[in-house]
Amino acid sequence: MLARLGQREWAIIAIVAALLVGALLYYLMVQPLKQQIPLLNDEISKLTIERDRGRAAQRALPQLRAAIAQLEAERQEFLRQLPPQEQLNQVFALLSQRAKENGVVLKNFKRSMSASNVPSVWSTNIALQVESPFSELYGFLKRLESLQRFSTISGLTLTVGSDANSSLNPSLTTSLTMTVFTYKEAEPQTPQGSATPGKTSGQVPGGRP
Repeated sequence: MLARLGQREWAIIAIVAALLVGALLYYLMVQPLKQQIPLLNDEISKLTIERDRGRAAQRALPQLRAAIAQLEAERQEFLRQLPPQEQLNQVFALLSQRAKENGVVLKNFKRSMSASNVPSVWSTNIALQVESPFSELYGFLKRLESLQRFSTISGLTLTVGSDANSSLNPSLTTSLTMTVFTYKEAEPQTPQGSATPGKTSGQVPGGRP
């Protein structure tokens, strides 16, 4: 039967086969690629925005580094203003003075020391318990703000005294924690095995090697 086909029939078959192959290629390859074009355009737009942001950040990098260096210098200057020692005697004397000036009774206090989240800065917690009416207590707390120390107040709790039913201005027992900060700069570490200045390694003063 194929031998009976002439040149014209073979040409028609070739044309039909070519059309079928072209249709298959269109639906299997071209059509999916056309559907991906919008997605690729969106991706290109996002990458272009990120590229522009990156270039802007790169241009601003020297200014940012200068600002960071300035802030670090200001931070170090602030830390150096912290006292190098606790000087708790001075703090307790100031607290006693402020309490006396405001009519507040200092009942007891307790000290505890711990490292803060800032390197080289140590915090000393002073747990206080005072007794006074509210107006005197408020004045005492306001006076604490004028202390010549970097400090914070936390853990403030109030308890009404036993004269609450008989007095219009009852006494309050107040517990609070005052935290003062000190700056202790880290000392340079001496390499292991190095000799102490002024002494010779392996010798005992006054003896022989």
